[in-house]
Amino acid sequence: MKKILIPACAIIGLFTACDPAIDDIVTPSTDVTAEQLANGFTYVQYSDEECTTQAADGNFLKFETSPSRVVEIYQLDDEGNKNVLKSGVASGVFKLAPKRGGSPSQTFYVTTINWDGSYLTFDVTANVFVPTELAPEMRLLASDAYGKKVWKWDTSFRADGAVWGNMGYAPGDGESFATGGNGIWWGCPPADLTGQLGHSDTGVATGEENPDAYMEFYDDGNLITYDAAGNQIRKGKYSVIGYTGERTQATVDGSVANWAYGTLNTTAGSILFPFKINGGGEKPTDFEILQLDASHLKLVYAAPGTGGWAEATWWAFKSESDAEGALTGYGQKSWTWDTEFRGDGAVWGNMGYAPGEGITFANDGNGIWWGCPPADLTGQLGHSDTGAATGEEDPNAYMTFDWKAGTVKSYDASGAEIRSGKFEITNWGNGQRTQATVDGSVANWALGTLNTDAGSILFPFKINGGGEKPTAFEILQLDGDHLKLVYAAPGTGGWAEATWWAFKKK
Repeated sequence: MKKILIPACAIIGLFTACDPAIDDIVTPSTDVTAEQLANGFTYVQYSDEECTTQAADGNFLKFETSPSRVVEIYQLDDEGNKNVLKSGVASGVFKLAPKRGGSPSQTFYVTTINWDGSYLTFDVTANVFVPTELAPEMRLLASDAYGKKVWKWDTSFRADGAVWGNMGYAPGDGESFATGGNGIWWGCPPADLTGQLGHSDTGVATGEENPDAYMEFYDDGNLITYDAAGNQIRKGKYSVIGYTGERTQATVDGSVANWAYGTLNTTAGSILFPFKINGGGEKPTDFEILQLDASHLKLVYAAPGTGGWAEATWWAFKSESDAEGALTGYGQKSWTWDTEFRGDGAVWGNMGYAPGEGITFANDGNGIWWGCPPADLTGQLGHSDTGAATGEEDPNAYMTFDWKAGTVKSYDASGAEIRSGKFEITNWGNGQRTQATVDGSVANWALGTLNTDAGSILFPFKINGGGEKPTAFEILQLDGDHLKLVYAAPGTGGWAEATWWAFKKK
């Protein structure tokens, strides 16, 4: 126990909150020892946030102090940084939720301050539920963060919007197909699949012939296909065979060694439009995985014995539902300035807030008044907190998000660290624009919120803000390749000034 002498007003400020019910709780005038504080702290574990079902390994801990005493509850990460779980209350509920594969034994700390200035802390260890760590391929397919992942047709893969068709099998290495469509003879956009029902087993449209039809991959191995309205089309099981993270699987005839990442095995007819082209309604169950990352899934089916340039079937899917996967790749993922967003190379600037739906800003920069390329940020240091260049004013500066550590670190072009902090994504709507503008005027504005410690991202300054470093950024775009953020101060109305940032995958 260490003692710190601080004014009584500061003591109260550390442990009180804005909630009137909390502010009524006054730190007792009687000083206690750390042992007395620990003996008066009790908790019960529950499996649900409402605390209706007790569980020995529950992730929700309902606590009380006796006698009633305002405390702060926190954990420490591997670097010794504090993560506050609850503060300014004498009782309440907090959550312990380690990431998959973490230790079920979780230590947290309880602290208070006596009126004599002594600072008291004790630690508690509780066993909580931790999901089994997913295999890398399952993280990408089904999400490590959300337990399921939505995959839709990837109409952006080709200029013609095609998502299914035929190809000359194994035209080269698998990468050339995954990124450039090498070998494709013909493809069909989703809406045109209604004209391809002769390849199906029934000849009847099901609703999967729509660009908004989707599949849900669950981390328990279930797979369900839906039409655009959310009506179930079919369901089945899936597994991944032979995945190593590298292209180690050869073509079915052995002619190309570095072809696929592995095989997606499914119950027959589980995926969207699951039909072999020119196959008389055949529904394959083994698909070669030609691309698998947080945002892209490309599959190929070639019957056993298919040789080079013989006919095979291909599918292209995308996911926008997995924010954590897109941002971090479930490891460490780096982002740099997106100088390709606008013709002038601008990556930061101001805008008239909420000019319409969020998608119009994400795609076209709708609402932007002015923007600045990275190199010109040296002329904008009056908006920073120091007025000094740091190296982030370079098109090759970057920031790295770390999934395991929950950190974001910014670097100059040489790799020298500029600043760092913690990050968290909140209000994520499964890839849908469910977050309204700060004034509530536009309902379908943002995808969620990126919360960071102040000053963590590249050039983290509000425009015309006197060096203000926001901590809550509206996510206007987040996929495997693009990240666009907006900051609008609370109460900002339509067309009032906001700040925007544009990043791309490094």
